[in-house]
Amino acid sequence: MNTKSPLLLNKLKQKFIARREYCDLGGTIEFLGMYISCDHKNQKIFIDQYEYLEKVLVCFNVTTNSIHTPLSSEFNFKPNEKQCDPKFCQKYQQLVGSLMYLIIGLRPDIGFIVIKLA
Repeated sequence: MNTKSPLLLNKLKQKFIARREYCDLGGTIEFLGMYISCDHKNQKIFIDQYEYLEKVLVCFNVTTNSIHTPLSSEFNFKPNEKQCDPKFCQKYQQLVGSLMYLIIGLRPDIGFIVIKLA
């Protein structure tokens, strides 16, 4: 809530608490795998999914190499012509789904490649 008066904010909170079952737990730190931090002085909010991405990489045994350029739009994957192992297929689908969650949350920049992987 954007107010410069802490007294007004407290008064509004008390009215809200009186009408409903409510408990003030303070500021939000984490929500749906996104970590939220605030720079009150400069009135900025920062959201990241670094820990979620780390968990995904560990879960699927993905090693990373930093690449500073995006994948070329002319790049085409070769379809798998062989029979796919059902366990591998399931893990692959879970990985792609986990990456799609990142696209929706905070990483639209990886959308092109993840859609290609899907």
